[in-house]
Amino acid sequence: MLEQVKQQQSAYEGIYSPEQISSFDFHITSDPLTRYLRDRRLIKSLEVLKKYNNDILNWNILISCGGVGGEGIFFKKKGFKSVTVSDISDNSLKICNLFDPEISTIMLNGESLDIPDNSYDLVVVQDGLHHLPRPVSGFTEMLRVAKKGIVVIEPYDSFIGNLIGTEWEVQGDAVNYVFRWNKRMVTQTVKSMMLKDYKLIKVLRFWDHSLAVSKIVNKLPKSLQYKAAKIIYGLLKPFDIFGNMMVSVVLK
Repeated sequence: MLEQVKQQQSAYEGIYSPEQISSFDFHITSDPLTRYLRDRRLIKSLEVLKKYNNDILNWNILISCGGVGGEGIFFKKKGFKSVTVSDISDNSLKICNLFDPEISTIMLNGESLDIPDNSYDLVVVQDGLHHLPRPVSGFTEMLRVAKKGIVVIEPYDSFIGNLIGTEWEVQGDAVNYVFRWNKRMVTQTVKSMMLKDYKLIKVLRFWDHSLAVSKIVNKLPKSLQYKAAKIIYGLLKPFDIFGNMMVSVVLK
């Protein structure tokens, strides 16, 4: 394990202390606005998966770099029968177990998944690869352990994203560079790893500024906030081609 990974692991154990569990309640809240902002990217990935396969609810899923289990909880509520959350932090997995004891957890290093090839039908990551010292290794590891496909939700390498987006993320003593992907990088990585043995490479680009949107709509009455957030993203939709975020779906 790289020294940088060890430093991140140590820092995350402090950040994800079970005593801080209330700080992560937004993963399990039923508030419409929070759920919309939290889940809209995952919903986009589900729409693509269902378009190409109508049996995905029977797939077993591994969440890579899953933190306290927000993505795992999402897929569980959507009807997936077998969901496993992995993370490098033991404390984050403990919080995940407190949120939903029925979700399986496993401690794994996202850039070097210590499990056999084709272990899970679907492997998913959301905002996790850019925390790794070797993000591309995390991507190819997902391809390796996935039997049917992967979903990668990460920042897109856009002019505006690079101009106003965060370059360095700091969480406690953990510092990471925000690695941004683009369609060509995803395509070349998949083809280099899998050659011609793939069914689909789909990269959706769009705008995602949940913190900014939340700050704007929170100035409105509570009853209008959710609708206002949807309107904002609706107005941005015609400009998604310039967006700062991506959902990539790869099917084998």
